[in-house]
Amino acid sequence: MPEPLTKYASFDAVQLAADDFFQDWVRNPSGDADQFWNEFLHTYPERQTTMEEARQLVQRVEVRLPDLPEAKVQALKTRLEQTIGLPLSPQDAPVMPLRRSLVKRLSWIAAAVVLLVGGVVAAWYSSQPTTVSYATSYGETRKVELPDGSVVNLNANSTLSFSEDLKDKAIREVWLQGEAFFDVKHTATDAKFQVHTNDLVVEVLGTEFNVSDRRKTTQVVLQSGKVQIKAAQQSAVLRPGDMVEFRADTRSLTQRKVRTELYSSWQKNIWILDGESMSDVARRIEDNFGIEVSFENPSLANEKISGTIPSGSAEEVRDILADLLKADCQLSEKKLTIK
Repeated sequence: MPEPLTKYASFDAVQLAADDFFQDWVRNPSGDADQFWNEFLHTYPERQTTMEEARQLVQRVEVRLPDLPEAKVQALKTRLEQTIGLPLSPQDAPVMPLRRSLVKRLSWIAAAVVLLVGGVVAAWYSSQPTTVSYATSYGETRKVELPDGSVVNLNANSTLSFSEDLKDKAIREVWLQGEAFFDVKHTATDAKFQVHTNDLVVEVLGTEFNVSDRRKTTQVVLQSGKVQIKAAQQSAVLRPGDMVEFRADTRSLTQRKVRTELYSSWQKNIWILDGESMSDVARRIEDNFGIEVSFENPSLANEKISGTIPSGSAEEVRDILADLLKADCQLSEKKLTIK
């Protein structure tokens, strides 16, 4: 029940800031409280400056704890309360002494809170495990050995990230953009291994598989072992020789049998093609070398080609395509023109 308006008519800023009803209104304004204090200002307009000073005093000791684990938040709360000598929860807070010295105390408390919270948060984040990232440029592949002994072959124009304490995690997680072949080591504790892409999660214990996450399409091809795929509330279990493809535009997950070497041969710097259209080969070139491919004769884009193409450089790819297509293939720094 609000107090009568006359109670606050002679309050100064410190007395007003010490009042429970006023503090509750500043921290959690409500309809009834708003109506009361608006009526108070209407009746005593000369108290507006006093109210604003009181509001600032309350807000200066208002503590917003950072987004940390609950145990850290509680530890920080206890430390702050010990430092400033006041409980942080409004319901636990005593009525503050009604004296002028409170203004200086509030200023000291506000400064102490800022410094202490900032120091604890900085210490917390500095103690967190470092994220390790590996990236490849166009035309480059890279072999990465993870802390748990697993090995990742990273294809061109790709990025792999993971926590430096990966081997100690109950779930070993990595994040991939681009394409990579994983040889996952099985652990004594049966720790799961998860590969995260933009649209799906690949979960295994120990196995070999290829993941490609390009052009809003993710493909997972299993070479050995067993893999579970989760995407858009859909799931699939892969056996050796299975491929799962997820398309972001249709949110569809499809599964079929494939020749696994067609999807992993890039590790040996060769592309094995089996009736692949030139338009698909063009996308490979663009993704791996950062080179735009154009067809002066549009019918060439529909040509189906089979065979093995050395893929160590854009020049090697150009030379083989010229022979296979019986076409003129002109390569500049950023463009391959087929005519």
